[in-house]
Amino acid sequence: MSGRRFGLPSVDLLADFWNHPLDYETPPKGPRRPTVSGRVLTIVVITVIGVLLAVAWRESVSSQPAEAQARADLRDDIATQREDNAVLSDLVDALRDDVTALRDEVLGNRAAVEKLHADEAVAGLRAVTGDGATVTIADGPQPDNENGSHLGEVFDRDLHLIVNTLWALGAEAIAIDGQRLTAVTTIRAVGDTILVDFAPVGSPYEIAAIGPPELAEEFEASQTAQTFRDYEKDYGISLTVESTDDLLLPAASHPSLDEATPKGSN
Repeated sequence: MSGRRFGLPSVDLLADFWNHPLDYETPPKGPRRPTVSGRVLTIVVITVIGVLLAVAWRESVSSQPAEAQARADLRDDIATQREDNAVLSDLVDALRDDVTALRDEVLGNRAAVEKLHADEAVAGLRAVTGDGATVTIADGPQPDNENGSHLGEVFDRDLHLIVNTLWALGAEAIAIDGQRLTAVTTIRAVGDTILVDFAPVGSPYEIAAIGPPELAEEFEASQTAQTFRDYEKDYGISLTVESTDDLLLPAASHPSLDEATPKGSN
């Protein structure tokens, strides 16, 4: 039994595997050739994506003129409404002057008429004139990043702060951009617009106040003015305070009382 070390074929086969192991190498994998179905699926997916992008682009382009026209129409409507409101406001003022003149004529008593005029002036329902201060505040420059927050914008609470400071310093009559303030005046923001009794005001905001001779000087030295000086350095908000003579503040519109009723004399 030449050629066998252990006499049994099975044992000799195991011994041969042990002593002479096979050198087995995995043949390198070449690039897989795409199948016909894979090519078809790829073409279909690319075509669908292309069609969707084309439709989206076409819809975007076609909608731009309509959106631009809608914005232009809205601006025109707002401008027209403001003009109509201004005409109606002038008409209301003229009718109010006529009513006041007739009322004073009916009263007849000069002392009573003057007392009534003084009460109306205190309530903000009669135009007043006098010396005081003019505080002008304006928005800072727009940020370079349009998506960033505009920290240099004047907010309604800023106007509240200035007005309250002027009242505290002795102001007797205040108007913001010609809108006279009364006990029921609202100063609030609606979107990017600030409304004073539903009348829009815009930057630069001019706050005129009739008060003591030192009103402008004392406001300039107040903590409120210092706060806005800091805003000027940090955000570009501008603040100017001037002593002004012969201010003329218009009368405010008469508010309506729904729940409150005048109390009779004691």
